[in-house]
Amino acid sequence: MKKPVAAAVVHLDGKILITRRAPGQNLEGLWEFPGGKLEHEESALECITRELREELGVESVAGEILTSTTYAYPGGEIELIAISVELQSTHFTLQVHDRFEWVLPQELLQYNLAPADIPIAQEIIRKYG
Repeated sequence: MKKPVAAAVVHLDGKILITRRAPGQNLEGLWEFPGGKLEHEESALECITRELREELGVESVAGEILTSTTYAYPGGEIELIAISVELQSTHFTLQVHDRFEWVLPQELLQYNLAPADIPIAQEIIRKYG
């Protein structure tokens, strides 16, 4: 069964937020759109605001679902749901990441993105790049 996972697509001044998984984390060293797994009976929009609070220490407002993609990792298949998000703050407290970057859409694929995040980056480039 596919695990639903929410991913935040955050725009600021024409750039998109990506975060890098810290050493010791699953997918360490890979860049991703921040987010995480939906909990029981949680919507994707509820999940992304909770995950951004937990992972980055910021409040946010979830907007529309931009796209979703399915990817099979060795540990199982996920459905990655990309959600447009507006942050209330950009003062991050990183929990599972060691870096963050604000990147122009057309530069996203220059980063070593997690495999499931690549189709979302391509969609962002198609839409905004």
